Amino acid sequence: MSGIEYLLWGLFGGFAVEGLEFAAAIRRSGKWPWKRKSQITPLAASVAIRLAVGSGLAAAAGSAQQISGPFGALAMGVAAPLIIEQLASQITVALPQEGSGAQERFRALGSAISSESQGAEDAG
Repeated sequence: MSGIEYLLWGLFGGFAVEGLEFAAAIRRSGKWPWKRKSQITPLAASVAIRLAVGSGLAAAAGSAQQISGPFGALAMGVAAPLIIEQLASQITVALPQEGSGAQERFRALGSAISSESQGAEDAG
């Protein structure tokens, strides 16, 4: 399978989950799952993000030969939020120890970046 095929199967997996959740929300309330028209755009954005993450994850896993076939890509699309959550929980952020000099270097770097961006704004 090509990367595009993995992407499309992942997209379908994400769409299947979103579609079933949408149908359940309609069934529960008996009406559309938004109260005002202004709520439609954030809902659509959240669905688009979910579909992009699912399809991207399936394409990446398929291209890296971590899954083999349409069902694996579909499952990646369905499970994308859980997979990303688990991957993110494995990341630890190490903060610089006080007195190690790292904090001072970090502040100096921040000041340099701030000065650089200020200079670019002044020139623009």
